[in-house]
Amino acid sequence: MNASTLPSLVPGLAAASTALADTPWWITVIFLLPALPALASGIATLITARSDARTRAMWDRHEDTYLTDPDRYRAGLDHIARVRQSLAVQPSVPAPDPATQGQPPAEPSPAPP
Repeated sequence: MNASTLPSLVPGLAAASTALADTPWWITVIFLLPALPALASGIATLITARSDARTRAMWDRHEDTYLTDPDRYRAGLDHIARVRQSLAVQPSVPAPDPATQGQPPAEPSPAPP
C-alpha cells in the first residue's frame, strides 16, 4: 500500500474544497476525515526533516567553535576526526542469511525396543 504524502494531497484537497464550498460544514468534515491520517503523516515527515536539519546545524556550529582556535580545541578536533574516520571505515555488518540459520538439528529419536 502506498502511503499518501502531503504534496500529493494538495491538488485533491483544493478540488474538494472547491466542490464542497456550498455544502454544510458537517458534510465537508465527513468528506475530509479520510485525509487526516495522510495529513498527519506528512506533518510528521516535515517535523522529522526539520529536526534532522536543526541537529546538523547544531553540530556544524559546534565544530565551527572548535575551528575558531584550533590550538586551544585540539582534543575536540581530534575526537571529531576519529569519530568521522571510524564511521567512514566501519564496514557494514551483513545481515545473516536465513537459509544458513535454519533450526538446529532434531535429537535422534530412540530406537523402539
